[in-house]
Amino acid sequence: MTHRFIAACRREPVDRIPVWMMRQAGRYQPSYRAVRQKVSFLELCRSPELIAQVTIAPIDELGFDAAIVFSDILVHLPAMGLDLSFEKGEKGKGDGGPRIANPVRTRADVDALKIPDPQKDLPYVLDGVRAIRRGLAGRVPLIGFVGGPFTVASYAVEGGSQGFTRLKTMLWADPKAAHALFEKLTRAAIVQLEAQIAAGAEAAQIFESWLGELAREDLEEFSFPYLARIAEAVRKAGVPSIFFSTGTTSHLERLATLGYDVVSVDWRIPIADARARAPGVAIQGNYDSTLLLGPVDNAVARARAMLRAAGPRPGYIFNLGHGIQVGTPPETVKAVVDAVHAFTWK
Repeated sequence: MTHRFIAACRREPVDRIPVWMMRQAGRYQPSYRAVRQKVSFLELCRSPELIAQVTIAPIDELGFDAAIVFSDILVHLPAMGLDLSFEKGEKGKGDGGPRIANPVRTRADVDALKIPDPQKDLPYVLDGVRAIRRGLAGRVPLIGFVGGPFTVASYAVEGGSQGFTRLKTMLWADPKAAHALFEKLTRAAIVQLEAQIAAGAEAAQIFESWLGELAREDLEEFSFPYLARIAEAVRKAGVPSIFFSTGTTSHLERLATLGYDVVSVDWRIPIADARARAPGVAIQGNYDSTLLLGPVDNAVARARAMLRAAGPRPGYIFNLGHGIQVGTPPETVKAVVDAVHAFTWK
């Protein structure tokens, strides 16, 4: 029997609306914080046993309809030749941002990048996928993921979470270098997804979080062709594909043509509008995660209103417009998950 999450990705009828939330394994959970007291972020990302533990915890604790492998969109960069670290955040504010000591600035830097071999370079991710599948025992599907080329490039070129100025300037000052960089990052994304799917991932999400920084003409030249190649690779691997970005609702109709089964939208567009504008794909989203920080009654009421607005047509997955924020009460998350599960059109 097809699980409701997979059915919704394929725009098939479901018994109830599926729900999962980006960053559902994270610092808002006491169980996650307990793990992080013992290991660094990268140590966690490189331990198959801990990957499985923190990935499965929100399924057990909160009842989501899909799990997403715990990892990071930059975890493959050391295998490509970049010196990646995560700075320690201020006390009480969680992890610091990523830092790359040898950022990509020239065509020579791009040419020096290697394409990772997931079996050799990222075995902990693949072993983590297998351990999660064993632990889930078929209860819910597992989503694998990678970062999209532009978003990963923004960290690689800027040297961390420092904006987009250098990368955007590269597009215009040295477009051949930019295309060479996106080519390598696209190949890196595809081999990672193929390996995750072979290891047991049952869907794949592409996180192109910062794509809203680009103008349409730059998207058409430097982004959409690469994203379409990733979608095609996932299609050939035989699992549903999900595209995620923020600040891109003005491009929704175009995004729906890239070949993804599901397009995830943020809170900047009414969910009914998103479904009407992209009828040929499933829609995921687009609850504002800040609502989870407020009164629980309001959080539940807003979730129910969004479900009504999404409408009964198959092909809808309840999710956030971005990830769960630090400080979110787990009991509020559970109340929203329960409200989604209880929602009915009868």
